[in-house]
Parts: sequence; C-alpha cells; structure tokens
Amino acid sequence: MDKFNIESLSLVELSGNEGHEFYDMLQRIGPNENMFNNDAHGLNYEQYERWLIRQLEWAKGENLPDGYVRQWVFWLMDNNEPVGYGKLRERLTDSSRRFGGNIGFAIDPLKRGLGYGYYLFDFLLDEAIRKGIVEVMSTVEKGNLPSKKIHEKCGGVLVEETDERFIFDFSERLEKERNNNVLC
Repeated sequence: MDKFNIESLSLVELSGNEGHEFYDMLQRIGPNENMFNNDAHGLNYEQYERWLIRQLEWAKGENLPDGYVRQWVFWLMDNNEPVGYGKLRERLTDSSRRFGGNIGFAIDPLKRGLGYGYYLFDFLLDEAIRKGIVEVMSTVEKGNLPSKKIHEKCGGVLVEETDERFIFDFSERLEKERNNNVLC
C-alpha cells in the first residue's frame, strides 16, 4: 500500500534552477545503482550546476557526446520535495536496446519501498507518449525484483531474459494509449 497521497505527486521536467534539495537527493542515489547511471553523484555543488546546464542542452539535442541521443531529465515530486528522478531518451540506440533502454529511474534511498517507483515509471511512460516516442524499452538487472514488478505492473512485455537482465518492451502499451488518447 502506498504511504503517501497520490494527489500530491507530479512529474516535473528539469528546469536548470534545481537547488540543494535536488543536489542532496542525487548524492544519496549511487552512481550506478541497478544499471541507472546517476552521473551527478559525487559532484561538488559547482559541478552539479554545470551538470544541470548540460542536461538542459541534451534535452534540446545540443552538445551530445558521440553515441548519445536527446534525453530529458524529470523529477518525481511529492508536494515540493524531490523523491526520485528519471531519464527519457528520444530513441533507442543499438547499445541502449540491450543495456538500459530509453527510460530509466531511481528513487531517493530515503523514500524507497513506499510505492514511488511505480508512479515515477508510469508518469515517464505517459511523458514518452506526449513527446511522440513510439518505441520504449527498459532493462532490469536480475537482482532488482522491485523494479521488475514495476515494469510488469506498468504493462511491460518481457521480450528477452539474459543471464544479467530482463528486457521489457512498452510499445504495445504506448500504442494502445495513443489509440485511446488516454494517459494513465
């Protein structure tokens, strides 16, 4: 059972003005927990401010490193408190199709086990529809059973299982919602 008021949740796109409460949360989330790349972890505050600017550029498709595609960063907010964040890539690459997908998320360790992960992932899928993304895949490390349950609950179709990970496709859910013009 969720331990918060669902009505208090919102998904907010990174603005570049995020302050210390966001920085502090990013420092609590490990640099590569369950394959989620939190490249803000370990930065000092000045580096974090540059990281915010870089994320804004990447959201516009500007100054992307080789092999990267446009991506957006979103915050899951509970009232005015950040409790998690996610990334949404505009499209899949050959690499991301097998490692990570084009959607990923992490919850603040202080807020895990409360049900936030489901809502963050579900909101990110809705955002994928809004941004016109047709194909969404996401991978889950074998040892991350809570995330696997979230992927299943959000309508993911298990398309492959390797020794290391589960690979889920959400294209069917997105197409169905697009046809019904309904967002969850």
